[in-house]
Amino acid sequence: ASRIVDEAEPDVIIHTAAISDIPTCEQNPEASYRSNVIIPLALVRTGVKTVLFSSDQVYGGLRGDGPYGEGETAPANLYARHKLEMENRALELSSDTVLLRAAWMYDMPRYGVRNRRNFLMDMLREKELAFSATQRRGITYVREVAENMRAAVSLPGGVYNYGSENTLTMLETAQWLKDELGLSVRLTDAGPRHNLWMDCAKLREQGISFRSTVDGLKRCLEDYAL
Repeated sequence: ASRIVDEAEPDVIIHTAAISDIPTCEQNPEASYRSNVIIPLALVRTGVKTVLFSSDQVYGGLRGDGPYGEGETAPANLYARHKLEMENRALELSSDTVLLRAAWMYDMPRYGVRNRRNFLMDMLREKELAFSATQRRGITYVREVAENMRAAVSLPGGVYNYGSENTLTMLETAQWLKDELGLSVRLTDAGPRHNLWMDCAKLREQGISFRSTVDGLKRCLEDYAL
């Protein structure tokens, strides 16, 4: 990492890569630790200001209903524990590090490229889906994430919830999209799930804001003329 950084001489490093699939992390803890802890910390050690992506999963074990501020954490799986360790150690190495806790992101697929599943594509493709009628969680249009990055690199060091907020449950969000597009997907209740509902007030205080989950979906539908 240091050799590449020395050659490129960047003003800032934005690191978005991770092993983010929770079952994969549980099955391959060493790979998860290397990807989600060791590599990001190596970038911080270069001395260049670094922006690292974390996850709303760090809220998975909290008892309250939310929305959750940055000071409340309780990881409930290995991926989230690794992300929280990365956050803490990165700030110990450099208090200038910016850590962005991202929500679940979506976009339309890229042409000719294998794409991971996401909320929007599942809704368009699948015949039946289950979402929790109790869980609240932000879902974010990835293009908004990218558009806000120029401002994000100028943030003071620290942890920020970074994405769309959502007052609807996951099932209500899916039902809204189904009705909006007249989809035939059958929706069922996945049962109780813990909220991953982020409060992004700290980010807004710094002049960065996202559309709500529904408004973000509306923009995506307009962008792709769906």
